[in-house]
Amino acid sequence: MPPTRIRLVTRGDDAGSCRDANTAIRDAFEKGILRNAGVMAPGPAFEEAARMLKDLKGLCVGLHATLTDEWNESRWGPVLGAAKVPSLVMADGTFFKDTGAVWKHTPANDEVLAEVAAQLARARAAGLHIRYIDVHMGFDWFPGLRPRLHDFARAERLVFGQGFLPALPKVDGQSADPVERFIAQLEAAQAGKTYLVVTHPAYDTDQMRAMTYGDRKPGEIAHERDRDRRLSMDERILEYCRTHGVEPIRYADLTEASEGVLHGDRPPGACPLKDGLTG
Repeated sequence: MPPTRIRLVTRGDDAGSCRDANTAIRDAFEKGILRNAGVMAPGPAFEEAARMLKDLKGLCVGLHATLTDEWNESRWGPVLGAAKVPSLVMADGTFFKDTGAVWKHTPANDEVLAEVAAQLARARAAGLHIRYIDVHMGFDWFPGLRPRLHDFARAERLVFGQGFLPALPKVDGQSADPVERFIAQLEAAQAGKTYLVVTHPAYDTDQMRAMTYGDRKPGEIAHERDRDRRLSMDERILEYCRTHGVEPIRYADLTEASEGVLHGDRPPGACPLKDGLTG
């Protein structure tokens, strides 16, 4: 094995949102480069996700703290119940579809923290050993909220996995092949650095093809998320990582001494890739 050139914190989000995400995240860990799984405690498939992931040795499980539900077909609400967090829900008791809509409803930070704490408690009660926390759809921009989330993470002895690591560099002249594009990004990465790769693995099934949000057409999201799953498991990528010193790691493998301040603000360019592994 060659010496490590770069490290990748490889994260799969949205476990608990549906069965197709749960099984894809499990398989991307067992057969691919995925090392971290973010669980949505309010999600309709959360209990299945907990059963499926809690005993996977070597998988780092995190709380994918959730205040929104973007899906048109699958609606869910807070773990605490709508009555305890009225500023976070629509009239039907479910979450708003995006953070902008939440903000227009004047969310109370106390209610946000209470709901996040309840989600963490539910995840732990289900037998999950939670090692990090991040935020679904980036709600940490609400004024005054990010420092409180940092404090919450510290108090719970969790890595706050939001925004302190850079994304892989973009490259010019990208190939039409997503595997080749991702490998080109790995080649362009600076030696000695640690990068964050965020994906949303799922299987392209009839159920997943019916899932939509916003103006996305049926099948579009299933195709994208299945591509994330396949890229995480593609043998060409696995071989490149093995032979070129690319080490997929867990949030739990990071330390403040080696990575800087784990609870710092988002540096320029430190954001999840919006289109799967390849940006």
